[in-house]
Amino acid sequence: MFAGVAFLAIIFQLAIVVGFIVFAVKLLNRITDIAGSQKSIADSQVKLISLLSKKQTNQESVDS
Repeated sequence: MFAGVAFLAIIFQLAIVVGFIVFAVKLLNRITDIAGSQKSIADSQVKLISLLSKKQTNQESVDS
């Protein structure tokens, strides 16, 4: 009887460890996705600022 209880306790502890590892991997993947999205947004903003700067430069040269 005690062997069965000990076996169940070991299985329960292993399940907790495996669950924690799965959670950590999923969290890491989600953080990586968010970081990629933030990088994409930053790149888009840099391109937008560059285009606006070129547009303003072109308008100033036409006005002169």
